[in-house]
Amino acid sequence: MGYDLHTHSTYSDGALQPRELIRKAVESGLKGIALTDHDTVSGLDEAFEEAEKYRFTFIPGIELTTDYGDVEVHLLGYNLDYRNEALLRKLKAVLESRAERARLIVSRLNKAGIPLLWENVKAETNSDFIGRSHIYRALETLGVTAGYGRDAFNYFLGKNGVAYVPHREIGTFEALDLILKTDGIPVLAHPGRMTDERLIRKLVDHGLRGIEVYYPTHTPQLIKRYLQLAAAYQLIVTGGSDYHGVFGDKNLGDAQVGNVFDWYKPKISTKNL
Repeated sequence: MGYDLHTHSTYSDGALQPRELIRKAVESGLKGIALTDHDTVSGLDEAFEEAEKYRFTFIPGIELTTDYGDVEVHLLGYNLDYRNEALLRKLKAVLESRAERARLIVSRLNKAGIPLLWENVKAETNSDFIGRSHIYRALETLGVTAGYGRDAFNYFLGKNGVAYVPHREIGTFEALDLILKTDGIPVLAHPGRMTDERLIRKLVDHGLRGIEVYYPTHTPQLIKRYLQLAAAYQLIVTGGSDYHGVFGDKNLGDAQVGNVFDWYKPKISTKNL
């Protein structure tokens, strides 16, 4: 077993609390994990506290969602100074903007004849983060998605869906800068979901330091290609499952890397050293 560097908790759109996620990782035999909630660092202290109980390697992280033109770009930030006041102010603004986006999506669904209330969406989360996943769960709860099968999410909320609204919370290069300015390590998440590989070079030129090579939906051909790009651009190779618990279709540890100590120095003791 290795290190799963892409997971989510209840502080964004995951099903497990940070402490539960750490326990599950320990029980699964993983050597360590990173918590990379969307646009928030609120769960990191809880995860650190639980990891210390088990002398378990924990890497603090975040996942920032951006749009670069028509391409959705997700950036992972590892080992950042997550108590930095400028970072926290920016993340507060990002979450507020996310909420505005979510309200607009609900409005568009209403115009399409779907009687979804904002209160229905809020009922799906206890955190300040509100994303399309929460809107979709609210639609499921109301029975709206019944009969649409596996395409239901894309039909209602996908890029060409009934109520899609693009991300405007933070720019791609701004997100990169934010991670770098807080001493973090910026890594491109699941590049296989991007439609324009040429963007990777632009990100590298702007300070990108790593690429998520190992990901559950990356084919052997894609993995080979991203390993080549990592070597060419001298990027850190990472991997993770993008685990969300019962809210997703990926298992903890579905993608991982065997070593992190060539680029990461843990802040706590670990059972594996």
